[in-house]
Amino acid sequence: MLIYERVSVIAILIKNAMVYRENNTISCGMTILIEENKILDITTNTDIINRFYDTHRLETDFDVIDAGGNLVMPGLVNTHTHSPMTLLRNIGSDLTLQEWLFGEIIPRECNLTPENIYYGSMAAQMEMMRSGTTCFCDMYEPFEMLTKAVIDSGMRANICTAGLHNDWSTGEKRTYETFDKSIELFKKYNKYNRLNIFFEMHSVYLYRQEWLYRIVECAKEYKTGIHMHLHETIKEIDDFMALNKGMRPTEFLEEIGAFDVKTVAAHCTHLSDNDIEILKKHDVNVAINMTSNLKLGSGIPPLTRLIDSGVNVTLGTDGCASNNNLNMFEEIHLAALLYKGLYQDPTLIKASQVVDMATKNGAHALCDVPCGTIAKGSMADMIIVDLSAIHLTPVNDINALICYSMQGSDVDTVIIDGKIVMKQKKFTSIDEEKIMHEVKKIKLHK
Repeated sequence: MLIYERVSVIAILIKNAMVYRENNTISCGMTILIEENKILDITTNTDIINRFYDTHRLETDFDVIDAGGNLVMPGLVNTHTHSPMTLLRNIGSDLTLQEWLFGEIIPRECNLTPENIYYGSMAAQMEMMRSGTTCFCDMYEPFEMLTKAVIDSGMRANICTAGLHNDWSTGEKRTYETFDKSIELFKKYNKYNRLNIFFEMHSVYLYRQEWLYRIVECAKEYKTGIHMHLHETIKEIDDFMALNKGMRPTEFLEEIGAFDVKTVAAHCTHLSDNDIEILKKHDVNVAINMTSNLKLGSGIPPLTRLIDSGVNVTLGTDGCASNNNLNMFEEIHLAALLYKGLYQDPTLIKASQVVDMATKNGAHALCDVPCGTIAKGSMADMIIVDLSAIHLTPVNDINALICYSMQGSDVDTVIIDGKIVMKQKKFTSIDEEKIMHEVKKIKLHK
């Protein structure tokens, strides 16, 4: 059991912790010292601990957490999702991607209001935090509602702005194309501490090519990254090649300079050896979405080839409409297990590699501050996992425990940017009852 001693959150002292280290090992009986939003130290030195305690004990913003021997590990990083799609959960099952997207999802998305999207995103962020995610990459519209939800929730996020925007000013949603709006939003929100703004390049099949060129120009000019869907289905690749003299999407994107900036490419389900070589050459970050790709029958990404080639592989859930939840532990389980069975080789992927995909690899892809590890100087984004459950006993191998035994419901406490956003499974600054009430009122029809 975790014991909380409230003294007030510019400082947190976590004692009696089993700490998951950046070298994939654990240290027991540790004390973690957090000041402002960073990890100041991880130590057993009583002099350092006592000095920290004496410095902060009379301050109003000081928390002491007794972890009771439970696991403190980096928060999970979800590198690809569409958070408001919580509102579309369980719609359009058992369909191809094209039937699902254009026949069931987009017609309903046309009826969403900005308020709907805010509450849908807030619900998604509650779901993510409750299952251990502290940082995510979001692609949806309207951008302002996503950023408002992130600011209100306390999460860390990459939000993507694009050249396609929706205008509700006349009471009717109208899609228009403008990069002036994208640049305005980038300048306004990129200064926020927990926000990192990318430009959205949804896909080569949804955007006209002149807009793809413009997105690259904007990302380069404002020194930020691009987030895209890439090679999700064979149809996407075949259709593009038919219109572009046999050129594959990766080859085209390399040619226009899309990979010259930091890029997070979601899915990458169907890759040739040359595709992988291009991704590696440009340090493209790949976000695989195992559950979503399996549910839509899109295929299985070549994970082992990507890892062997040295590509930075990360994990994403995709949106609730194609997953149908945001539990990153399920993505960890699938990534750790699927390829062992597929190739009848249990040695292909190590549990520690998959933990890295869900933590420090994801942080490397999204964050421009040190994140994704429990280490001195890193941002204080972490979760405390209650190890008292029978399915987590005994620990024996910590990486196996995380990959094969742990569940999202085992997460007890979440700290993001040095703030306790959830403790003992309850949110500290979100009105969960109100959010759920608003979400349940929303009814979407085609």
